[in-house]
Amino acid sequence: MRQSAILVLLAGALSLSLSAQQPQGGDQLGEITFEELQDKQSSNAYFGIGAGYVGGLWYIPAGDISANLVMPYSMHGDYTAPLFVSGVSGFLTLSLVGNLRIGFEGLSGSQTQTQTQGSSEHRAMMELSSTALQLDYAFPIVRGLIVAPGVFVGRGSLRFEHTSGPSSATWPSSPGTLGNAVTSSLEAPFWLVRPTVSVEYALSGYASLRAWGSYNLTFMGQWQENSITTINGVPSALSARGAAVGLGLFIGLFRSE
Repeated sequence: MRQSAILVLLAGALSLSLSAQQPQGGDQLGEITFEELQDKQSSNAYFGIGAGYVGGLWYIPAGDISANLVMPYSMHGDYTAPLFVSGVSGFLTLSLVGNLRIGFEGLSGSQTQTQTQGSSEHRAMMELSSTALQLDYAFPIVRGLIVAPGVFVGRGSLRFEHTSGPSSATWPSSPGTLGNAVTSSLEAPFWLVRPTVSVEYALSGYASLRAWGSYNLTFMGQWQENSITTINGVPSALSARGAAVGLGLFIGLFRSE
């Protein structure tokens, strides 16, 4: 009887000990899980809103363009790549959707060739411009540093222009005229889709530096000469497609934990 009573007492004590330890262990497990969750959320915290200057190199297919242009736009040598483009950009973090950002960008650049032939001056120009909406997602790496893959979608235009005229002229006496300089243009709009990866570093809470790389997919529209004549059968080599790299400096509010 005494042994049975001792066994019952030991069993009861063991049961009480286990029941006392289980809530404590459960509380610690729950506490660790909550802290880890907080740490994870903190490590992914990002906010940014800013606008600034962007500049880059657009690697247009210059060789294909030069090989397929016709007179008078091909009179004065070949165009070269890359083409320097610059402009403005801005973005805003949508905090309700994680670190998703929306923004805009406008870029333009040109390349000019000039030549003197006797008493005449000739100028050929290639001009590229684009305006796009930005959608990307910021992934914080360390404090102040993020990587943001995304895409820019928008519209642009590729334009060629040739102007020729006398090097000098005298103001005509009435009722004389001017107008010996002649300008022709060849232009087409395009749709732009540009997958992009940006690396950004917050220099302070109010300034951020961006380095980016991308590839421009362009879908050319209808070509026109002098904004009047529709040109059919233009070679597909006349395109603005190509890789691009660049830098940007933004002013605003930036926070990356």
